[in-house]
Amino acid sequence: MYLAHEIAVDKDFMLEKLKPDVQPGSMEEQVKTIVHQAFWDVLASELSEEPPIFNQALSLLTEIRETMIGLLLPSQTRVKDVITEKLDIDLIAQQAANNVLDVKAHALFIIDLMGKLCAPVRDEEIGMLHNHVDNLVTLFKEIMKVLDHMKLDMANFTIQQARPLIVSQSVDYEKIKFKEFLATQNDGLQMTRAWLQRHAPRDEEVEPRMQKLLMSRVLTEAFVELLEWDDYFGWPETLAMDAHRFMSLRDQLERAAMSTGVILLAFSNISGYVIPAHAQALKITIKNHIDILLQDFNDDTDLLKILPNVGLQVVQDINDYLKANKKDLLPDSTKATLQDQIAEMEDPNHRIRDLVQRRIVEFNKQAISTARTAPLQIPPGLTLCQKELAQIAGAFVRLVTYNRSVFGEIYTEVIENHVIFQADSKGTKALTKNQEE
Repeated sequence: MYLAHEIAVDKDFMLEKLKPDVQPGSMEEQVKTIVHQAFWDVLASELSEEPPIFNQALSLLTEIRETMIGLLLPSQTRVKDVITEKLDIDLIAQQAANNVLDVKAHALFIIDLMGKLCAPVRDEEIGMLHNHVDNLVTLFKEIMKVLDHMKLDMANFTIQQARPLIVSQSVDYEKIKFKEFLATQNDGLQMTRAWLQRHAPRDEEVEPRMQKLLMSRVLTEAFVELLEWDDYFGWPETLAMDAHRFMSLRDQLERAAMSTGVILLAFSNISGYVIPAHAQALKITIKNHIDILLQDFNDDTDLLKILPNVGLQVVQDINDYLKANKKDLLPDSTKATLQDQIAEMEDPNHRIRDLVQRRIVEFNKQAISTARTAPLQIPPGLTLCQKELAQIAGAFVRLVTYNRSVFGEIYTEVIENHVIFQADSKGTKALTKNQEE
């Protein structure tokens, strides 16, 4: 289910080589290194015997043969026949027993065939293998590395070919698999209900004729919450596979709001100087520098270290602009005020920072609203970050649209029975109490 989901939502999805989370210098890393090296040490020791012993070499050739056959397409029967003929393990074993096995010849055949089967991106790696033909242990070690890369290439090629079919069936497939998951749980929607219930309508809003509209509003508001997600809450089960994507969008949004807010604040402080309000080139320069500094912004506490540097950079960029245009530089008092005000933007409730973030969030809310008819307009003051705005909104709309397709029925049931119904019950109780009084 996870693999199908990744392929469906990420058009650039590719499998990557597994990188175990092993700490450098740890016991686990040392054991792994020792075990791997032991295999090649045994091979080297056997080949150096007089006469050579080929037990490890036979095991290696068998694995290489099966790997190469596994790289073939079903139509490549002729190539398969060549591999099974040239790497006939029974025949090779007889040659080894009679001490006439030419391991180097088999290695050269393997390299030649790998060159014909590999993707163009591996041509250089294949070419480098010829540098090791005089050291069979190193040669086979490098052959195994390249074969691992080729296996990954083949897997990604297969995914690319199957992607249209997977995408066309992924929604129904995920629905089925999620129902199977729910059948194994006592309550597999606990976090999902809590998430939606946080957006329950006010008592006075609950009217039968408004129910469909309210359901849509609840779900829209719930999705918008993801852009400012509080880590205190557990992720809804229906969003678990995309949690990292929504978190990434949240971080991108905060960085865009921060950089745009800093520029708006800076230009409001220098409005009395000879810098045109529309000095777009200066704004772009400042923004590029701020964006670099904000790459390490993952939490508000990070801003305590970052914003003082941002303030210094903004002052430098403005002074560079003034100097290039033969204007007086900013006085020390203005520089100090500007740097202090930028440092104060560490507060999430800072007026300018909050205003910009509200506008970006509202823009994304409109983007996913099913009731929207008019084209989206860039909110005032956000033209500087319109590129980021488009990227965030585009990714957000794709994720929300796909998630609605898969879990729409579940959301409808939860909202009807656990959100609007509860709000309606509260309203009915309040009404009854008022009538009694």
